Amino acid sequence: MKFKKNSICSLIFSLMGLCMLGQGQKQPYVSKSFYKNGQVAREFYMGADHMVDSIRTYHIVGGLDERFTFDENTLINGLCQKFSSDGKLKTNWLFKKNILIKRTDFLKENNLKNKEKVEESYAVIVKNNELLKSDPNNFGFRYARAVSRIYLEDNVLAEFDFLGFKSQLENIKANSIAQGTVVPPNLNKDLAEICSRLSTIYSRFENDNLSIDYKLKAIQTDPDEIRHYYNLGSYLATEAHDYRLAIYYLNEVVRVFPNHNFAHWVLGYSYLELEEYDKAVKNIDIAFKNEANLYENGYGNAESDLRTIRGLAYHKLGKTDLGIADLNEALRINNKNSVANKYLGIVYEDLGQSQKACEYFQKARTLGYEKKYNNKELQSFIKTSCSTDKKIISRDEIRNVKDLPYISPNPAENSVEVFNYENSNFNYEIYTAESRKVGQGISADKTIQLSGLPSGFYILIINKNGKTDTFKLIKNNH
Repeated sequence: MKFKKNSICSLIFSLMGLCMLGQGQKQPYVSKSFYKNGQVAREFYMGADHMVDSIRTYHIVGGLDERFTFDENTLINGLCQKFSSDGKLKTNWLFKKNILIKRTDFLKENNLKNKEKVEESYAVIVKNNELLKSDPNNFGFRYARAVSRIYLEDNVLAEFDFLGFKSQLENIKANSIAQGTVVPPNLNKDLAEICSRLSTIYSRFENDNLSIDYKLKAIQTDPDEIRHYYNLGSYLATEAHDYRLAIYYLNEVVRVFPNHNFAHWVLGYSYLELEEYDKAVKNIDIAFKNEANLYENGYGNAESDLRTIRGLAYHKLGKTDLGIADLNEALRINNKNSVANKYLGIVYEDLGQSQKACEYFQKARTLGYEKKYNNKELQSFIKTSCSTDKKIISRDEIRNVKDLPYISPNPAENSVEVFNYENSNFNYEIYTAESRKVGQGISADKTIQLSGLPSGFYILIINKNGKTDTFKLIKNNH
C-alpha cells in the first residue's frame, strides 16, 4: 500500500489550523502551539508560498526536541535531528525526498525499568529500515517501525506514519463499502488502534482537543474494545479536567469489568475533585483490591495515588484520623509526593493548625506542585495559612470545580443544557477539534439544540457580556 507523504503534511497542517493562518501572508512566518505551562510545543516555519520549510518540536521543560526540514514539494529533505531535554544530540536522520538514507543514534536514554524495551525499539527501527530499502511499501515493516518510533518519542515521523496508515485503511474501508464487498477482518480494530496512537502523540504536545478527538474516534471505530473507553475517560479526568464527562466513560468500563482497578482509581480521583467524597472512597476501596496491579503496570508512582485520594476524602467525611494515616503512608511510600503534602495542609488548616498547614503547603511548593498542576490552586492556601493577618486573606472568591459551569447531558443527542450559569440566553459557537466552525446561534433558556450535528467531538463556546466559557462536547447519534 502506498501513500504520498506530502499529502500527510497537508493533513498535519490542516489539523494545526495552519492553512487558515497562512492566508494573506506575503512573508515567511512561524506558527506555534504551546504546552499548558506556556512553553512552545511545536513550531511550523512557513514560506511565503504557504508551504512548510521546517518543523520543530520542543520538550515540555524547554529546549529543542526535533528538527525536520522540507523541500519545495513538502517532502522531508536533508539533515534532521533529535535532542535530549538537556541539549545532547540523540539522533541524526538523513532524508532525500522522503526517503530515509541514513539514521545515526548517538544517545539512547533509558532507565532500569525501560532499558530492555528501549533497546528493542531501536533494534526494530534499524532492522526495518534495512528491510524497507528492498520492499519500501511493505505495510508490516512500516507499522512495526512506526510503533517503535512512537515509543521512542520520534513524534514527527510517528505522526506522519500513523496519519498515512489511517488514510490507507479508511480508503480500503470506503472502497469495500462502495463496492458492496466485505470489509477486511480486523480493519476496524487496526484503524482504532491507529487513532489511539495518534491521540498519544497529540497528548504529548498537550493538544487536548486533538487527543480527545482521536480517542473518541477509536471508540467509534471499535466500540467493543473497552480499553479505548478507559483511555478517553482517564485522559478527560487527569489531563483535560472534565470530570463529569470522564465519569461517563469510566462507568462504561466498570459496567463491563466491575472490578477494573484502573477505572475505579480514576473514578475516585474524579469524585474527589467534584467533592463527592463518599463515592471517591467507594471507588478507591475497590481499586485497592488489586493494588499490586497498579504498580506492576507502571502507574504506582503517581502522586494522586490511592492513599492520597482516600486520605483527603476520609478527612472531608469526618474520618480525619484515617485520612491523616493514609496521607502519611502516601508520603512514606513517596516522600516527594507534592499532592499528599497539599492535602495534609488542607487537613491541618481545617483543624485550625495553621502553622503546621503552612509547612505542608510550603513543602508542596518546594516539590514543584504548581509547575506540575498549573490548573490547581496553591497560592491562596499558602496565603491563608502562612499570613499573620487573617483578615485580609480569603479564598471565598475561588470557585470549586463542582460550582463551575458545565453542560449536560454529555455525551448529548439532541440538545445540551448549561448548568451553574447565571444567564439564560447567550451566544454560542460550535467548533471541531481542528477549529472549524460548524454551528452558532442563541440559546433558549440555557439550552442549545444539536440536531443535524454529526456524531463526534466538538468545542462549545458560550459568550455573554464579554465573558467566555468553553466546554468539551461529545455528540452521539443513535
